[in-house]
Amino acid sequence: MIVRLNSLKSIGVFSSLGFLFVAGILSADARDVGLKPLPPQQPIQISQNNVGPLTGQWRLAIEVTAHTDLSVSTQPNYWMVTSLEQSGIELSGRILNANQNACPDAEILGTVEGNQVNWTMYYTGSCCQGGMMKFEGVMVSPTRIEGTLVPAGSSPPNCTLWSGNVVATQGHYYK
Repeated sequence: MIVRLNSLKSIGVFSSLGFLFVAGILSADARDVGLKPLPPQQPIQISQNNVGPLTGQWRLAIEVTAHTDLSVSTQPNYWMVTSLEQSGIELSGRILNANQNACPDAEILGTVEGNQVNWTMYYTGSCCQGGMMKFEGVMVSPTRIEGTLVPAGSSPPNCTLWSGNVVATQGHYYK
């Protein structure tokens, strides 16, 4: 038996089948053609894990707002360069340099939890020995912390501590 198809009808049937085949592939889910679908996207959260550790040098620009010694009439601004090391949530460090009459002999101990950064500076040198300053701040970017620095406890004799607003920026200040 020989079947003869009208050439125009057979082209139409094959064209229709081809169109349905291509349309089926294009509308198929990725699983149907052997490709893996993309994994669901997770929201990105800023935390201490993806902003980087605080380890490194930080310059503290300090705008003094008050002194513990009321006889001091001027309120100069200070800067300090610190070396910090973060291990987990623990923070430690020291002051490398300071301008004006700010005491550079201090050790730093504190914590980093989320974007909250807190530490205490313990003065160990000849100036302000036994004095303490407490810093409370917020990490606003991986290289910037903003907060306040205030005296903690009573000031040692012959020591003028101050309160101030602080902007700390991470950088390479000493080689």
